Amino acid sequence: MMSGRRKKVIFIGGTPGVGKTSISGYLAKALGIDLVLSGDYLREFLRGSDPERFRNLSVSVYDSWKLYGERTRENLLKGFMDQAVVMNRGFESIISRSVSNGEPLIVETLYYVPNFLETFFHSLVTFYLYIGDESTHRLHLNERTRFTHPDSPGERLSAHLDEYREIMNTSMDLCNEHGIKTFDTSDFISARDRILIYVKQEFGNEH
Repeated sequence: MMSGRRKKVIFIGGTPGVGKTSISGYLAKALGIDLVLSGDYLREFLRGSDPERFRNLSVSVYDSWKLYGERTRENLLKGFMDQAVVMNRGFESIISRSVSNGEPLIVETLYYVPNFLETFFHSLVTFYLYIGDESTHRLHLNERTRFTHPDSPGERLSAHLDEYREIMNTSMDLCNEHGIKTFDTSDFISARDRILIYVKQEFGNEH
């Protein structure tokens, strides 16, 4: 188990189908990290805890534009960012707890907005996963039941791939602005190996 190191939290961003869950599990096993949190579960907790207060989380991110009018790129990204504001408040509390307790933690989420995390950059190893080729992204989504989500058919999500890729492009732009490392996971095994090397370097630890 890791102890006494400055960076304790691995924070992973990416839309569905890019391998967040698989990468999180791989890193947890390789690095001996016991705590892994999916942003999907935090969202469900917030939805259930106070539906009125967290009304903007009541719809899936690909339908978040419906709270603001017509299906336009502007309304989709407004919905995404408004949801991200709420989600990142939760992430801030979780990261703060992890840092104060010295407990290594992996968080993976769709809601990747780097400027919301600036306070914690010194404690984070953070990066963004993406798939550059749209057809490959669709294939990965449709095959997710074979690997990490056996009861969550990817076809439902791939039907909204246009929305997800608009969100992906927005997050990628933010990553470029903030100098955040990105990994194309089209070749998953190669990406997985490169990510592990990167994380080890960032932790300053040789396993």
